[in-house]
Amino acid sequence: MYEHFNPLNLENAWLQHLILFAVAGVLGYIIGYQRSKIRLNDYFGHLARLEADLAQCFKMKTQPAAPAAKPAKIAEPLPVVAAAPAPEIDDLKKIEGIGPKIEQILHESGIRTFAQLSQTEPAHIMELLRAAGPQFQIHDPGTWPDQARLAAQGKWDELKVWQDELNKGKSV
Repeated sequence: MYEHFNPLNLENAWLQHLILFAVAGVLGYIIGYQRSKIRLNDYFGHLARLEADLAQCFKMKTQPAAPAAKPAKIAEPLPVVAAAPAPEIDDLKKIEGIGPKIEQILHESGIRTFAQLSQTEPAHIMELLRAAGPQFQIHDPGTWPDQARLAAQGKWDELKVWQDELNKGKSV
C-alpha cells in the first residue's frame, strides 16, 4: 500500500525520509539566503540614494544665500478707496496659493501690499520662488497679481467667488 513512499523498497525507510527532509531543508535555506542577500543589496542601494539626496539637501541649506533677487518692478500703488490710511503690510496669505513661507519671501523682496503684488509680473514672482529653493518651484503665481488687484480694490466678494474656482492658485 505504501510502496510509492519507499523508493528502494526497504522494510524500514525512515532513514531515506530523514535524508530527503534534510536535503530539502538545506536547499530551502540556500535559496532563502540568496534571495534575502539580493533584497538586502537592493535596500542598501536605495538607502545610498536616499543618503545622497539628504546630503544634497543639507548642502543646499548650508550654501551661502543666493545673490539678492532684483527688486520687483512696482508701479505707483492704486489709490485707496477707504478713508482709513492703508496698512503698510497686507496679509498676502489671503491670496489663493500663498502661504506663510511664500509671504515671507515676498516681504523680503519688498512686496508687502496687495497693490505692490498686483503690479508685479508673474515671471518675476517665479524668479523669486526659484531663488528661494526647489520646494517653491511647484507654485504657479500666474493668478496672484490679478487676485491681489481685486484685494487692493476691496472687491472681497468677487475675489472669494474666483478663489472658490481656483486650485492652489491655479485656474482649473
